[in-house]
Amino acid sequence: MSNLLNEKETIAKEANLKEHLVKATALKSAVGAAMKAVNIQIAEGDIRRLMNSNYRMCFAKKIGDAAYNVIWQSYKDFSENNEFSWIPQYQVFRTDRFQSGVTVKTSSDPKTIGLGETTTIDKYGILSDPVTGGDTTAINVDNEYKATHIGVSQLSTGIDGKIVSTPIYVSENECLLGNAVLKPVEKVMIWFEYNAETSTMFTDMKTRGIEVDLTQKDSVNLRYKDEQWSTI
Repeated sequence: MSNLLNEKETIAKEANLKEHLVKATALKSAVGAAMKAVNIQIAEGDIRRLMNSNYRMCFAKKIGDAAYNVIWQSYKDFSENNEFSWIPQYQVFRTDRFQSGVTVKTSSDPKTIGLGETTTIDKYGILSDPVTGGDTTAINVDNEYKATHIGVSQLSTGIDGKIVSTPIYVSENECLLGNAVLKPVEKVMIWFEYNAETSTMFTDMKTRGIEVDLTQKDSVNLRYKDEQWSTI
């Protein structure tokens, strides 16, 4: 009887392990399919000029039709070959202001949220745990608090290999009471800027950048040479 019980426990454990492996494989596959990547080659001469002048490689991400307005990531230590990638994993937060040149400061705890989910900002300014509902292609926010700025962060893997979630957008105008619909777009802007810092809000870029659209593809190869961007 004891041997039979042990055998059943072993079978159950093996079945449970297989189920976890299947789920893990499916998750990895889904994330891999959704991952977007930008590969950037920089000419030696340009690297020396940029680094000697304290310029940083900057990335910004698109939300709907709004202008790029937050430095998603900036890097002072770039090289001849660089890779930057991201997956559709978002957080939403509230902030009290939008001001160009200032680092984003959240006024609420951020909430991890997916497309097709809705979070509510209650009368105390606290964001609820997201629930399914709303525009299936967007991050949905029901504002019951007062006029406030709403921001979005996204997970990325930087050229330094670090995985972080940092702001990609803050509404320049306050969002009034009611529903806000924020649609992430698979477009990124890449440029070099003097002493630029991650999570800094801005209204214009000081140097010429390149916008890449990965809506219909997963990666792109770029070259920066003689202060000019090109697609390889």
